[in-house]
Amino acid sequence: MEKSSNFKQKFQKVKTLRPRFLDIANKIGTPLYIYDKEETRKNIQTFKNAFKKEGLNINIFFATKSNYYPGLLKTVVQEKEGLDVSSQRELKLAIKAGAKKIIYTGPGKTEKDFELILKYHNKITVNLESIRELILLAKMAEKKKVKVQCGLRIYTKAQTGWTKFGTSLENLKTFFDTAKKYKSINFCGIHFHISYNKTPEKYIKTFKTLAEYLKENFTENERKQFEYIDMGGGFYPQPFEGIHPWNPDENSMDTPDEKDILETKPNKRYIPIKVDPIEKFAEEIVKIYKKEILPLLPNISLYAEPGRYICHSAMHMIFKIIDIKNPRLGITDGSNNMIGWERYQFFHYVPLFNLSQFDQKNEIPFVTYGSLCTPDDIWGYYLYTKNTPKEGDIIVMPFQGAYTYTFAQNFIKEVPPVYNL
Repeated sequence: MEKSSNFKQKFQKVKTLRPRFLDIANKIGTPLYIYDKEETRKNIQTFKNAFKKEGLNINIFFATKSNYYPGLLKTVVQEKEGLDVSSQRELKLAIKAGAKKIIYTGPGKTEKDFELILKYHNKITVNLESIRELILLAKMAEKKKVKVQCGLRIYTKAQTGWTKFGTSLENLKTFFDTAKKYKSINFCGIHFHISYNKTPEKYIKTFKTLAEYLKENFTENERKQFEYIDMGGGFYPQPFEGIHPWNPDENSMDTPDEKDILETKPNKRYIPIKVDPIEKFAEEIVKIYKKEILPLLPNISLYAEPGRYICHSAMHMIFKIIDIKNPRLGITDGSNNMIGWERYQFFHYVPLFNLSQFDQKNEIPFVTYGSLCTPDDIWGYYLYTKNTPKEGDIIVMPFQGAYTYTFAQNFIKEVPPVYNL
C-alpha cells in the first residue's frame, strides 16, 4: 500500500528520533511514554496558520480531556493559548499550568464546581448548559459580588446524538432574556460541539442554522451584545493509523485468526482513514463565518477547542519484548493499561517499530502482546523489524498522544512514567 505523505513524514521522524528513543529506554527503563513538545507546538501553529491564511485569528482553548499531561498543558500555555476544562480536577490542572484563559464546559455543573469557578472567575468563561446552571451561578456570583462571563451550549440537527449536552437552539432567546436579568452574569457567547469530524460539513450546517435563528429571533442591538462563538473541537488530524480490515465498521470486538494475519498481504493490512486537511476546514468554516455570522454578530471572536488535533502526535510509547512465545508472537512489558482500552486490538492499526532491529520497509506478521493478566492486551499484529524479534528488543508505538495517556489506568499494573523529549 502506498503510504500517505503524512505516513512518510512520520516514518522519517521515527528514523531521526531512534537514537534518542533507544538512549532514553536504556537510561530510564521501560515501559514509558515520551512527550514530544515540538509536535505540540507544530500542531498549534499549523492549526492557527490555517485560519490566519483565510484572514481570521482563531482563539484556541486546548481540550484538556484529550491529554492532561502537565508538561503538555504548560506547552500550550507557553504558546499563549487557552485551556478548555470540564471538571474541578481539570480546572486545578489548568491553574497549575499557569493558564490565563480558560473555558469551562460540560454538563451537570454543581455548586462545588461553581465555587471553584468563582475563585478564578477573572480567568474563566463558563459555557452553561441549562437554566438551572444559570440561576445557580448567578445567585452565587451575586453573593460574592463578582460578574462572570458566560455563554450557552446549544445543539442543532448537526449535533444529533449529543443532546445530553446543552439545550436546543430554539431556547437560546429565552435563555438570553433570562440571563440579562442578572447583573452578576455577562451573557455574551454561543457554544456548540460535535466530535470526530473528518470534514467541515457539520460546522457549516450549524453556522447556517444558527444564522437563520439569530435573524428571526434577535434584534440588531441584542446581537451586538454577543462577544464570542465557541465552535468546540472535533477536528480530526491527518491520521497515523488505519482501520483493521476485518472490522471496517469498527463495531466488532473479535480478534482475527492467526491464519488471517499471516496471509494478509502488506497492502491489505489496514484501511486508510480519509480526513480533509485542516486548511480545508479553515477555508470552509471562515467562508461561512464571514458570510453568515459576522454580519449578524459584528462584535464576536471565534473560539475553538481542538484537543485531538493538538496532541495526537505529541506522545510516543516505548516498551521492551520480555518473552518470545514463537517466531510470530511476543510479550512486552508495556500493556493496554497505558491507553485504558483495547483500541489497537479491535479497531486501529498503528505502525510498530523494532528500534533494536530497525527497518522501515520490512513489516512482518507478529502479534505484540502486553503483559497484563488478561487476553485482551494486544498492541498490534504486525511489526517493522530487520530480522526476527528477540527478547530485549525495544519497540515504539509513535505519535499516539490523543486519548491514550488520558485514559491510562492502574489496572493490574501501574501507569508508567512520562519522559520529556
